[in-house]
Amino acid sequence: MSLATLSTATSEHLKHAHVIVKNSLWSVLKASGSDLRTYLQGQITQDINKLTNQQAIHSCILTPQGKAVSELFMIAGQHDELIILTPSSHAEATVARLRQFAIAHQLRIGIVDSLSVYAVYGSATFACLDQFSLPDFTSAETEPAWLSCSRKQDDDLYALHMHSNPQHCWLIGEAKQIEPHISDPNLSNQYQLLDTELEALRILYGLPVFGIEWNERMHPLNANLVELDGVDFNKGCYVGQEVTSRMHWRGGIKKKLYRVKLAESPTELPCAIRSSVKIGELLSAARDDQDQYIGIALLPIETVESLEASETAETAETAESNSSLTIEPNNKLTILEACHA
Repeated sequence: MSLATLSTATSEHLKHAHVIVKNSLWSVLKASGSDLRTYLQGQITQDINKLTNQQAIHSCILTPQGKAVSELFMIAGQHDELIILTPSSHAEATVARLRQFAIAHQLRIGIVDSLSVYAVYGSATFACLDQFSLPDFTSAETEPAWLSCSRKQDDDLYALHMHSNPQHCWLIGEAKQIEPHISDPNLSNQYQLLDTELEALRILYGLPVFGIEWNERMHPLNANLVELDGVDFNKGCYVGQEVTSRMHWRGGIKKKLYRVKLAESPTELPCAIRSSVKIGELLSAARDDQDQYIGIALLPIETVESLEASETAETAETAESNSSLTIEPNNKLTILEACHA
């Protein structure tokens, strides 16, 4: 099978510059209404009071039975509007679900085709914000937080901080604001990134997406909603809260998503991960510029903790060679870390 692959040329470019590419995995919604935040506080898993002009939030919306409908990134927009990013495959379902319980509320929400999400990667990612007259994320005291937000006053142009090492952010805005910085051959940073390389970077970074690595059959807590700062267990009631809280407080989270390393390319995806029996599943994989195979896998927490405990006294090299997890007959798998913000 053909894996998403990061080329050597792109890897070298990212070490010295940056690249901007449209990220079609995500759609942009706008929501407004006089009691919008009050309404959404009862719908999403994260505390909406954490949402400020400088800080976006990650969240999910659930059914009353606690099953995921979609995941969201929420940004404070202009004039008390909210900008909501949701997987494109579930954008219409997200709008329908958020309208479902809004009968007694003044809610206006819909997909905004004029706004798009763009991914920015590379060592000059944060410096490129100057091109858009956006404030920098960085400060002299601390590293920018996950989902720190840079915004243009009185204009729908935003940047979300995703990672610092290596640098990565998202831009949200109109094509006419962003596309010239991608396609102008007179710009020194102009570089064309393939869609398959964008997907490779996402997997290599370890960012699972609803509709790809997980869906409504997997509870969001098993999809690392805690590690990706998408839930608040002290905020009070919301749709699906009872099931989610019970799983958390009673130890019902038995599996998580992990970044893993493979000895060889998988022959199919998804595929079973085995010890002596099937214990998990490799959900996605990509190849980096060093011909290393990195994936996102669903594994039992107890198994991972047991392996980590048994390898504590060993060197990293020995621990990798002694991995007891495989896919297919002999493709060894090594656990790197849980997927996290």
